Amino acid sequence: MTDKKGEELINEQSSEMQEELSRKDEVDQSGIADVNEVESLRKALFESNENLLRVKADAENFRKRITKEYEEKMKYANQSLLMEFLSVADNMDLALSHAGQGNEESLDKFKEGLMLILKQFKDLLAKHGMKEICCNEGDKFDPNLHDALMLDSRDDLDNNTITMVLQKGYTLHDRVVRPAKVKVNKI
Repeated sequence: MTDKKGEELINEQSSEMQEELSRKDEVDQSGIADVNEVESLRKALFESNENLLRVKADAENFRKRITKEYEEKMKYANQSLLMEFLSVADNMDLALSHAGQGNEESLDKFKEGLMLILKQFKDLLAKHGMKEICCNEGDKFDPNLHDALMLDSRDDLDNNTITMVLQKGYTLHDRVVRPAKVKVNKI
């Protein structure tokens, strides 16, 4: 905003100086112009134009710097979130390294480890505002939360109720980011 005001002021001064130079040339009918005054007005006009160019260059440099800072901030905006996911990935690697031992006790420990990793992952999602859309067989179908992929015709359930959850859905701070994919009963 201040750049525009400065530019307008400089343009106004330049216009006034040019008008004054024109009047001086017209008024001086005898051909005797005050050379010093004309020269000083031309010099002032030149300086005003130089100032205008500097103001424009400063404004352009400011715009470029702000754009670059914004792009840099957006590029690394999710860094802290992704760093938290690394601990989940580390635990998955550890669980997979113990998977090949093959006896029943190690299989139970492997399953227990995977369940702990899943809990850790869900806690991490919840910490950042991501919540699972709760839906079960027999719940009423809600098109705002659910995406009906298949139809079913079961007599033991009411019309427009969920018969099977095919994929869980999630909300982020009360906004649906992925609806639950479900099978819906149509009688």
